[in-house]
Amino acid sequence: MSDRTKAILLIFFLTLVVYSNSLGGKFVSDDEYFIVKNVNVKSLRNIPDFFSNRSAVAFADLSMDVYRPVTTLSFAIDYLLCKLNAFGYHLVNVLFHSFNAILLCIFLYALFGDIWIAMFASLFFALHPVETEVVSWISGRSSVLFLFFYLSALLLYIRGKILPSLVLFAVSLFSKEMAVTLPILLVAYDIHFPKKEPLRRKIYKYIPYFTIVAVFILMRAFVLKRVSQCGWWGDNPYYTFLSMTVSFLDYLKILLLPVNQCAFYITKVYTTVFHPKVLLGLAIFLVSLGAIPLVFKRSKKISFFICWCFITILPVTNIVPLKALMAERFLYIPSIGFCVLLAVLLRKQRKTIQVAAAVSIVIIYGFLTMVRNGDWRDSVFLAKSVIKVSPQNPWGYTCLGAAYLGDENYLDAEKALKKSIELDKGYSSPKTALGFCYVKTKKYKEAAELLTESLKLDPGNLEAMNLLGVSYGNLRRNDEAIREFEDSIAIDPTFVSAYLNLGATYEFMKKYDKAIGEYSRALARSRSAVDIALLHVRIGDVYIKMKDFAKAREEYVAAVSICENKFIELAKIANSRLTRLDEISKSASAK
Repeated sequence: MSDRTKAILLIFFLTLVVYSNSLGGKFVSDDEYFIVKNVNVKSLRNIPDFFSNRSAVAFADLSMDVYRPVTTLSFAIDYLLCKLNAFGYHLVNVLFHSFNAILLCIFLYALFGDIWIAMFASLFFALHPVETEVVSWISGRSSVLFLFFYLSALLLYIRGKILPSLVLFAVSLFSKEMAVTLPILLVAYDIHFPKKEPLRRKIYKYIPYFTIVAVFILMRAFVLKRVSQCGWWGDNPYYTFLSMTVSFLDYLKILLLPVNQCAFYITKVYTTVFHPKVLLGLAIFLVSLGAIPLVFKRSKKISFFICWCFITILPVTNIVPLKALMAERFLYIPSIGFCVLLAVLLRKQRKTIQVAAAVSIVIIYGFLTMVRNGDWRDSVFLAKSVIKVSPQNPWGYTCLGAAYLGDENYLDAEKALKKSIELDKGYSSPKTALGFCYVKTKKYKEAAELLTESLKLDPGNLEAMNLLGVSYGNLRRNDEAIREFEDSIAIDPTFVSAYLNLGATYEFMKKYDKAIGEYSRALARSRSAVDIALLHVRIGDVYIKMKDFAKAREEYVAAVSICENKFIELAKIANSRLTRLDEISKSASAK
């Protein structure tokens, strides 16, 4: 067995061992929107929609922020194989992460010709605690998936296999937009490790990669109907830049000392270059950037991996504004540069020191990662881990409140969400969540007030609009309810919940034709079998009210045929309606 094979087996084994305690985790945070509530991933028939319809990617507002059709396809395959058993989803994440570490080892061995550097750099990457957000969180799938195809495309390019490299690059890009940096990285690679070939030929090789990037950007903009997730931080690109210099400083700190990690960092917008943190971050950034030409002369390999850090972090530097100034998942690919540089630094030490230090780092990283995995086991643990590290973190309390809502613990949910609002009155999410809590506890007046405030902060929030419509409907403010539902449909014509509630409002107002019209529109747009069956039952109920028993029977029969043995409770309801119709028919015949 070769040294490379032994290294690969060791990397695979240790990665599985360290992440084994993540396999029992539940769906948390965005997992609910990407998978649990997203009916589109529950059928492979929706594959074309993953590429052309933003609503197919995630439920409600999250669908407006990301375009990652290959990742959505992977969730659909997971659902086909294991439904909503989170174990299978976690296992796929861990396997892809281990494959990424192995691909990295293969790449580094080809580049350095030193199995020690290749193996330990890959182990540092595989076990570094900063990767836990990507691996232990199911929604981190986009990162492990894109990197797998990214590294594969890079290896194939180096071996001169351009066509398969291009195909895998496209798959990587449609997994996550972070892959957009590969063409720039290829140029950097060729500068550092040039081959004897004409410049024109090199340029011809790059053109298809940049063309794929252009096509992706156009498709993404067309489907999402926007380019950025939000406006500039502090409404100013200069303030955004200053704030990112501090984020660079924080990223370096996390990589060097991965303790007190947080799923959601409170970030401050800096407005002056003279703030100490801005000055320090800017100094480190400029010194590192300025050192590249000097390092290039002494070691092209070290220079390349410094460039790797800068190039691969570009998409999350808010050049195109994102809803986050920093997040640990953003370091998934840039951290490779750090891990390689760390391995190279250790390799230069005396043999006894290099081995002892490298093994110690692997053990420490592995231990810290296993501890950190526990924070992702469920939503309550995740929220409490955030609050423990950052007691004044409104996101932590919002996450905790949402977790309690999922458990129908409305009293504790209300306390947590009120605390979040108290910490940040300009944060819309806890107000929307508390509005949902009030709807569930039938405090419709309070819900309407909170949801109105939430929509002032985040206009166009589909969940808030839908909940506000429900609140108005229960307060008998039907015209206002109808307006909210119609406005949410105008924003997203595939938002089935709005059609359902709009139909129910018309049904309550005894405008039965309009109710059937809205239910029928929902029927045409729904991709969930259980929703379709439920809609048939609702339409049947309206026909009963209209005394059109024949059409009502047709709807109930349709519902029963859809339910079969899959939705037993709903089938019972539909059959009970049919039994009631038979009784009505017998009664009419007797008369």
